[in-house]
Amino acid sequence: MSYLNFDKEQLVNLEYSLNREILRSNRAGSYISTTLNGCNTRKYHGLLVCPIENFGAEKHVLISSLDATVIQNNAEFNLGIHRYKGGSYEPKGHKYIEHIEFDQIPQITYRVGGVKLVMERLLVERKQQVLIRYTLKDALAPVTLRLKPFLAFRNIHHLSKANMIANTKYHEVNNGIKMNLYENYPDLHMQFCKEVEFIPVPDWYYDIEYLKELHRGYDYLEDLFVPGYFEFPIEKGESVVFAAGTEETKSVSLNQRFT
Repeated sequence: MSYLNFDKEQLVNLEYSLNREILRSNRAGSYISTTLNGCNTRKYHGLLVCPIENFGAEKHVLISSLDATVIQNNAEFNLGIHRYKGGSYEPKGHKYIEHIEFDQIPQITYRVGGVKLVMERLLVERKQQVLIRYTLKDALAPVTLRLKPFLAFRNIHHLSKANMIANTKYHEVNNGIKMNLYENYPDLHMQFCKEVEFIPVPDWYYDIEYLKELHRGYDYLEDLFVPGYFEFPIEKGESVVFAAGTEETKSVSLNQRFT
């Protein structure tokens, strides 16, 4: 039995869910932090935040977030959520969250029509690596999953702005890609436990607003770089693991590593 449960009524209420935050850390000095519904409200929030040796081991946000989209019968349902300048939310994926349970690994369950998808996130104990497992619990028709990473590559005390200096090129690695936006950073490897398709659609997403920084009187607008998206079919009962870290990993062992 999980020690914390949040139901749909609480999760779709932004005033409630944006004021409950999740923090998970490991022994390598990395952490994951965001709100219950996945909308970042602080510059310290991120999906992979880790110490970078070339910058005095200060913590840096490499990946800010990872948006998932469920595609079924040519219809797309984006499970992500971002707040943009002026207080508008796009997309509004929090409305698809059915419930969240906190046990050894927090489980976030999304329901879109006949699709039931469970997401679990953890950090490898002594590595700068985050693992995210998506499990398709139920589906009435074939499902494709699309994952879109929002990259920051910046110090936790600063904010990223669109620029011409960022190296937006990517290189293929086993079942994924690697990228490095700026000098002195390690390569960021984004890989899967199975073969996926990466579609490059490089673009900056402007004026993402961090509500807590706005209320504190600090700089609160950030531009994040999205290199494109990963896409793959997922079968009912199947689990697919996504890994992002500063070292290349053996993709075939990702399911075992998560377990």
